[in-house]
Amino acid sequence: MKARKILFYIFACIALAINVLIIVESCIGGEGSASQSISVSESIADAIESLFPDSNIDHVAFHSAIRKIVGHFLLFGLSGIFTCLTFVMNDYLRVKFKWKNIIIIASIGLTVAFISELIQYFTPGRYGALLDILIDYAGYILFGGLTYLITYLIFKKHNIEQ
Repeated sequence: MKARKILFYIFACIALAINVLIIVESCIGGEGSASQSISVSESIADAIESLFPDSNIDHVAFHSAIRKIVGHFLLFGLSGIFTCLTFVMNDYLRVKFKWKNIIIIASIGLTVAFISELIQYFTPGRYGALLDILIDYAGYILFGGLTYLITYLIFKKHNIEQ
């Protein structure tokens, strides 16, 4: 029981840090955001081109895809994982398959996605996009849902007190 409480605090801090990072990144202006994502996508493109010299990557399309995959889908996926683990480890919201827990977890992801895009709408050089909310939320739900299901099955298989 004590280990679960410690894990709860660890996961809660990580989930909070990821969600704060998402909001902070939303506040960065268009030029700063573009330079961050370009450096990431160029590093990945360089690595791919060094492994596959004949790959001829279209850097503009690749940059856009990487920005959506890493900056939206995977970052929100991490948020989904750690938000879910926080609820799983909380003594009051057990791993039992309860719709209330799932609705709360899902609502957090949708709220953060909406707020981050709303901030971008008012940030110079950025724009808020409904498609980005959907990509954010898809990553959050996919990774959070898988985490919830896996932890539920592990607890059920090992008859861990829920």
